[in-house]
Amino acid sequence: MTGRVLVLGAGFGGIPASIELRKMLPPSYEVVLVDRRDKFSMGFMNLWLMTGEIPSPRECLYPVKGVQKHGVKFRNEEIIKIDPERKRVQTSENTYEADAIIVALGAEYVLDAVPGFREAAYNFYDLMGAFAAQNVLKQFDGGRIAVLITGTPFKCPPAPYEAAFLVQLYMKHRGIGDKVSIDIYTPEPQPMPAAGPAGKQVEKLLAERGIGFHPRKTVKQIDASRKKIVFEDEEAGYDLLLGVPVHRVPKIVRDAGLVDEVGWVSVNPLTMETKFPDVYGVGDVVAIKLRNGMFLPKAGVFAEAMGIVAARKIAAKILGTSDSSVFDGKGACYVEVGDGYAGKGAANFFADPAPEVIFEPPSPHGRREKHEFGLVRLQNWLL
Repeated sequence: MTGRVLVLGAGFGGIPASIELRKMLPPSYEVVLVDRRDKFSMGFMNLWLMTGEIPSPRECLYPVKGVQKHGVKFRNEEIIKIDPERKRVQTSENTYEADAIIVALGAEYVLDAVPGFREAAYNFYDLMGAFAAQNVLKQFDGGRIAVLITGTPFKCPPAPYEAAFLVQLYMKHRGIGDKVSIDIYTPEPQPMPAAGPAGKQVEKLLAERGIGFHPRKTVKQIDASRKKIVFEDEEAGYDLLLGVPVHRVPKIVRDAGLVDEVGWVSVNPLTMETKFPDVYGVGDVVAIKLRNGMFLPKAGVFAEAMGIVAARKIAAKILGTSDSSVFDGKGACYVEVGDGYAGKGAANFFADPAPEVIFEPPSPHGRREKHEFGLVRLQNWLL
């Protein structure tokens, strides 16, 4: 038996999907992972980089070629075009035809979607942006720090709130906590709205620490010369701006006709199948609507689970076997508050009529779990 499965994107969805496929398919069947990046980084490490717990960006990067120890073929190439009808992918080096494709290309950042963002904000969702923020935070001698969420959806919903907690403690440890104020501005009605009560608990933690929370704030532009964030209804000043950029589907995915009217890839929420036969979407590139009308949060834990389900469905079809695996919408995320503490939200997002969420208050155990979550995956996937 011969053939090929292509996995596009070496992130939290694509890497485990390719490894799962390799385990299930015969050696004669190619499993090819393609990405223009040759390094993998876990986004939550950006927070540790920004606040100096990790001193250098190189300590956040891991070679994707580590998947080759599992028998996956990694191709470090730029993806130019995806033809989902013919299951053909053109890259900077080759043209690949496949029996099935998994699209796991994540979300891209649109730095110019909000005028002034590129010039004024430190984008800590980007590795080098987080490192630049680390350098400026070292020199910051007091004033107003704003954490700005420019739009929804965005990856890792707790991250902007974690950023506020960690930066506040960083300033306290520097001895200038009383000279710094921190405010969060977001179009969301509450932190992590899809998580319901867990988001309310995060809002309470912000209030207890004196971090300003400003919901339902839609940004129009940033005036870097005046250091003002211009919203639809008011302006807010800042001395240092930490920003979450607008997210969208990568252009090559849009050009392939894979997106729906919402602007993201639409999939069967249980199997990850797109409208094109044998083409699957997983991770941040997809949008899954929940029973309460909200959308599943974009988080690594869900991307991983989606990738594994898609891999099993593909392998079962190739092998002519049955597979009962489904994506169940269950997962957990951590909310780090500093000093070695993190809360944990465990949820069933597919519950009816609304997600069921349990929030464990911040504890050292939660912080250890968050660290182990990343370490175990790096060891299993790449190291």
